[in-house]
Amino acid sequence: MKVIIIGGVAAGMSAASKLKRRLGDQAEIMVYEKGGDVSYGACGIPFYISDHIKQGQELIARTAEEFAQNGIPIKTYHEVTAVDTDSKTVTVKNLRTGEEFTDTYDKLVIGSGASVRHFPPFDQPYDNLFEVRDVADGTRVKQALLDDAVKHVVIVGAGFIGLEVSEACRHYGKEVTVVELAPQILAAFEPEASQALRDELERNGVTVLTDTAVSRLIAEGGKIVKAVLKQGEKETEIPADMVINSAGIAPATAFIPNVEKARNGAIYVNERMETSIPDVYAAGDCSIMKSAITGQYSYAPLGTNANKQGRIIGDILGGATPNPFKLIGSSALRLFGLDAAKVGLSERDAKANGLDYKAHTITGNSYASYYGKEKLNIKVIYDAKTRVILGASTWGQGIVVPRANYYAIAIYSGLTVDEMGFMDLCYSPPFSGVWDAALIASNSAK
Repeated sequence: MKVIIIGGVAAGMSAASKLKRRLGDQAEIMVYEKGGDVSYGACGIPFYISDHIKQGQELIARTAEEFAQNGIPIKTYHEVTAVDTDSKTVTVKNLRTGEEFTDTYDKLVIGSGASVRHFPPFDQPYDNLFEVRDVADGTRVKQALLDDAVKHVVIVGAGFIGLEVSEACRHYGKEVTVVELAPQILAAFEPEASQALRDELERNGVTVLTDTAVSRLIAEGGKIVKAVLKQGEKETEIPADMVINSAGIAPATAFIPNVEKARNGAIYVNERMETSIPDVYAAGDCSIMKSAITGQYSYAPLGTNANKQGRIIGDILGGATPNPFKLIGSSALRLFGLDAAKVGLSERDAKANGLDYKAHTITGNSYASYYGKEKLNIKVIYDAKTRVILGASTWGQGIVVPRANYYAIAIYSGLTVDEMGFMDLCYSPPFSGVWDAALIASNSAK
């Protein structure tokens, strides 16, 4: 069996590694990766930029050479430009030489990820326009920030990467402006959590502008010098020595037009990561699968999901029954001194899906009250009739994200707030009070 894998990062290499462990030399594997690095932790790039991680190589779990030594050949700087699912062939372009050739497969795994959207005015090349998708991008941004002549940084897009990079830029003493078209930063988060994160950014010197678009870029000699911002009908100019485009991503799937896709271009997959075309699988940021909570398709481009989905494909192609994976939508971040997380549905999600739900919010202690003063907030979304937990958000200081993880397990297991409220959690004053904040939030839900 010959398996071609498009994309050599989380999903693709998880699938390749699992398949190799299952079948050994019985499977002929070929990986095509259009970039120069493989198997890297993209979510760590902002922390590499901030110099918390000193070398970009630290983000790479295994090199292409190391994979090859284990029987998984990878051709880097090779882009798959077309797929013919009738003849089971792929067209590949060597990006260094320009040579094109075709290759055949029995099974095709698409783990091509997603790319930054290059809509106007970010569709033109400028010397000081950057994006952050791979380690090489992170290196370019980091080197630019070391230039003392760069004083004003404009970041377009207030998602995870954009906001984490804004903190990294402040590490270098830059004046940072984050521009977001939506009414709030981190649109998937609860408004209360988003506002708390915005306040934290602004306390630390980041200017945050929502309901704002970058309408034009003013350049001189190939370099951006100003960004023109539009709020309603009002336009203003701000200085820009460096612009980072982080305004959303687009699944990289144009090379296979005949597979069923969502409006954003992500490939529909079922729980086995199968696409609408036999022998073609997809995983990671280029795919979209159903939420285990609502049953509706939900785009969740995170490395955690990509790794699990890739392993499922490796198991299936290797003839094994994969572990079940329920997509519930879990994410977290830290900005300066504030942590936040979201698992399952937000209140907005529950409304959009027409669910009969209740929402309950508390502010509690991260630790025993006599041990530490840090506070956190917990918002629980649950079914109004069955009281089954549908979602939870946590934000604040101290032990914040682990409380969200408690709720992720509860959602995965189908627990009610009443069952969650008497969960036998570990207790010690450095970690919680006798009644953990997560238990209090559940027990006080009416």
